Amino acid sequence: MAKNHVFNEGLTLADYNSENPSKKFRNKVPLMLGNEVIEWPVDQSQLTRKYTENAQKFIIENKEKPFFLYVAHSMPHVPLYASKDFAGKTKRGLFGDVIEEIDWSVGEILKTLKAQGLDKNTLVIFASDNGPWLSKKLDAGSAGPFRDGKFSPYEGGSRVPCIVWQPGTVSSGVVSNLQTSTLDVFPTIAKFAGVNIPQDRPMDGLDITSVFTGKNTENIKRDYFLYRGDAIRMGDWKYVKEKDSEQLFNLSTDKEESKNVIKQYPEKAKALAEKLESVRASFN
Repeated sequence: MAKNHVFNEGLTLADYNSENPSKKFRNKVPLMLGNEVIEWPVDQSQLTRKYTENAQKFIIENKEKPFFLYVAHSMPHVPLYASKDFAGKTKRGLFGDVIEEIDWSVGEILKTLKAQGLDKNTLVIFASDNGPWLSKKLDAGSAGPFRDGKFSPYEGGSRVPCIVWQPGTVSSGVVSNLQTSTLDVFPTIAKFAGVNIPQDRPMDGLDITSVFTGKNTENIKRDYFLYRGDAIRMGDWKYVKEKDSEQLFNLSTDKEESKNVIKQYPEKAKALAEKLESVRASFN
């Protein structure tokens, strides 16, 4: 994009220096393959389809050797776009249409794995990176019973569903409520692949292969979990510090974080606050 040539929609590099470039270029982004811009501005209604087709192509081209495929759909992060095959198909508006198309995408990728005979030898993990962006209202999802959403230290901001699939390895129809994290994906995949992780540095994640296979999950013990901002969880207890207020919740009885029990358990709150400060200090 360094050359002064004309792009789609009659836009030129000179437009970057216009009086209000943000308005002219709002939601206009390039589609890149490696370091090459292959479409600009990209038609975002086609992104889910294009990501899916490229994922299928990658699987077929690498089916004879071990591979790692990371598919990060642009949506349902805003701005939202759905292709003509899915636009207006659901009762949840554009957000629902986008989710429906992502569901189609996952199905197509799984079909490809099955067609190539790779389904029983491929671990598939489907998860979100954060809770709903509630200020976007109808363009956002729901955290269900959990408090708040993205950007917050409460459960609605970070507690998300995760679906794991590998026929013959992961049992179907099993629900686990063990405390796990996407931090655990790295050491878990390494274990499945028979690769030793580095021992010369601390690892935030845990090997949770037993959660996926349903064997000996008693060994999954997380000492603590840090949230966005000043919040920490140890076991069922969670401490949150916001500005001048402190809150303590017992998530085993109050997953909605509606009952601040810090007055009833001041010593528990003090212990978590000290642990939070200790962990944060270790980052320096």
